[in-house]
Amino acid sequence: MGLGSFRVQAGLRVLLLAICIYVAIWGWIVAQWLVTPVVAGLLALLCACELVWFLERSQRELSAFLSSILHQDYSVPIPVHHSGPGSERLERVYRLISEEFKRLNLQKAANHQYLEAVVEHVGVALVSVDDAGSIAMMNEPARRLFGIAHVHGLKSFARFDSRLPGLLEQIQDGGRDLLRVQRDDELLQIVLYATTFTLLGRGYKLVSFQNIRDELEKREIESWQKLIRVLTHEIMNSVTPIISLSKLVQEALSAADTQERVLADDERDDLLRSVNAVHSRSNGLLEFVKAYRSFATVPTPVFQPVGTLSLLRRAATLMSETLAAQNVELEIDCADEGLRLQADPHQIEQVLINLLRNAAEALSGQGGGRIVLRGAREERGRVMIQVIDNGPGVEPTHLENIFVPFFTTKRGGTGVGLSVSRQLVQANRGFIFLKSAEPRGCAFTMVFPAA
Repeated sequence: MGLGSFRVQAGLRVLLLAICIYVAIWGWIVAQWLVTPVVAGLLALLCACELVWFLERSQRELSAFLSSILHQDYSVPIPVHHSGPGSERLERVYRLISEEFKRLNLQKAANHQYLEAVVEHVGVALVSVDDAGSIAMMNEPARRLFGIAHVHGLKSFARFDSRLPGLLEQIQDGGRDLLRVQRDDELLQIVLYATTFTLLGRGYKLVSFQNIRDELEKREIESWQKLIRVLTHEIMNSVTPIISLSKLVQEALSAADTQERVLADDERDDLLRSVNAVHSRSNGLLEFVKAYRSFATVPTPVFQPVGTLSLLRRAATLMSETLAAQNVELEIDCADEGLRLQADPHQIEQVLINLLRNAAEALSGQGGGRIVLRGAREERGRVMIQVIDNGPGVEPTHLENIFVPFFTTKRGGTGVGLSVSRQLVQANRGFIFLKSAEPRGCAFTMVFPAA
């Protein structure tokens, strides 16, 4: 053990202190000196103070080391000035702690830079707002969209649109909203989507902004093209036989007038059948126009909290006789009796009746037909309602067009029911989709905001 060892140094200081105390006491009591005991006493006091300072040096060094770590200053040297095995171990621990904190700090900085690069790279405008209403983050696409270089609070967005600060305050986790803004000669249709999270005890709201004008215009053109194809097909199917049969009647009557003769019984029967066919097709075309009018005029919903279980029970009661006549079993699956959605109960009830009627028709003539009405809360907290049957299902080629107006796979169907149902669901701030059920059949799923 070297002379620089902590124990040796501490021992020498204690020995020197003891010697000074002994000389002071011996000189004062035994030798009855005057100056020597005073000098020895002063030296003993100085030795005691130096011993205390020496013993507290490790605490001071540890405090200075931890302070440098706290302020992320890794340029401070390792605070160990002793020698010996104990000091070497302490110095090694200090160095390991310093290197680990340095590594963690570098990793934190690298992760932050990586996250910033990802956020700036995405093409969607992102804005993060904290609980105090301050802007924690805004990426470059957001700055380009709003034309604002620096934003300090929500009120700054009023320069883009006066409604935007209020929307950012009101939008909740998982909520969506549409903002239409006229900028110069361009109409922007911006979809807002919000997600909330908590970081280090502080709440944040991350809102994405996406201009969907081009996508909406593209989908609108596609929808009009599909609609025009269906309308053309339906009208041509009715108009072609009407024109053909009316021309046939016209020619027969003209020939009779020209020849100045009375129509025979068989000719009169042919004309009567032709007129009846024209009348039938005209009625069919009129019903088609009525169906189109019902599709084009969807009433405005009256929103209110609705109990999901009671809604399913009412729909099941209204359809009970129809389902019983076709030997179809109906089951209600809703374990959460307090589950409530925000919608127009009459409109959602009508949608459920349409879906149940379609399922019953799909199960017609099939043994063991079964329909499940299911209500549950989905992962985002919204209310999910499903109508599941074990029928033959829907052909994969028809899934894309199942909600297209006037598209139908049923003989004599109008193709309006599902289209109107989707309109009603969307008017109630929800959405509906269809997927195949397991092991067979299909499942219509509707999702609505919870009350």
